[in-house]
Amino acid sequence: MPATLMGRSALIILIPLILVQIISTFIFYDNHWETMSRRLAQGLAGDISHIRVYLRDNPTPEDFAWIRSSARQTMQLDIDYEQRAALPASETINAEGPFPDVLTRELWRELKRPFTIDFDRSDREIEINMQLPGGVLHVLAPRKRLFSSTTYVFVLWMVGSSMLLFGVAALFLNVQVRAVRRLARAADSFGKGRDVPNFKPEGAREVRQAALAFTAMRNRIQRQIDQRTKMLAGVSHDLRTPLTRLRLQIEMLGGAAPEDVSDIKEDIDEMERMLDGYLAFARGEGDEASEPTNLEDLLNLESLVKEKLKPLNIIIN
Repeated sequence: MPATLMGRSALIILIPLILVQIISTFIFYDNHWETMSRRLAQGLAGDISHIRVYLRDNPTPEDFAWIRSSARQTMQLDIDYEQRAALPASETINAEGPFPDVLTRELWRELKRPFTIDFDRSDREIEINMQLPGGVLHVLAPRKRLFSSTTYVFVLWMVGSSMLLFGVAALFLNVQVRAVRRLARAADSFGKGRDVPNFKPEGAREVRQAALAFTAMRNRIQRQIDQRTKMLAGVSHDLRTPLTRLRLQIEMLGGAAPEDVSDIKEDIDEMERMLDGYLAFARGEGDEASEPTNLEDLLNLESLVKEKLKPLNIIIN
């Protein structure tokens, strides 16, 4: 199966289309083509049988000239009669032609006499040689007496119309799949934290429902993010008050060592810088960039915190 929606949709249309063509072609060749070929062969065999009867009833040369002219005008057959001749015993029917079975069967049914058929004489004609009591009758028949151009017309019309319909279906499929692709790109961009301001639901009803559901989900998530950002920003503002009190209390400490007070002030300054950075990030004003970090220090964070808070006699469990 194709991996894309376009490929699978095209396959859903293409497979029934091909099956319809195969079934139609099979029915056409199995019924219509055989029936048409048999009737055309019957007509040609009947004309040759009439010529045989005319020659039997009118054996004079003057009569043959009239029969030959009449056959050329009314039957599109060019005949010649070779008196006191016989068909070679080694000659057989040329089985490489397109109509040997049907024409042979119909000629034998009509004539009941030895004959040969040459389908390779030319591209336009076939030659039929029939043994008569007084000689050999040579008949040149046009191939169109045995073949109808409607076969090509039928095949071309069937294939052409199918390709045209498939092209129209592919255009409609492309429009529907394009809406799904836009929805996928919008969901991917939103998942990466990018804004999707110009997204508009389009396509089939189901695709529009999915797009509207995505828009509603995006709005809910955006509201939740905004609410969380505002809440954390408020918490950050509130943390400034105890930090300020701590700074004042440190300034009022008179018995602590200067180096211990200095370390605590550095920690408070670092906390204030962290809060300022977060507030700037919440307001969209931050310019944070990635920087190298020592993983060993992060893993030993507990020991570092204990070391910093030891002067205040705070025990961390």
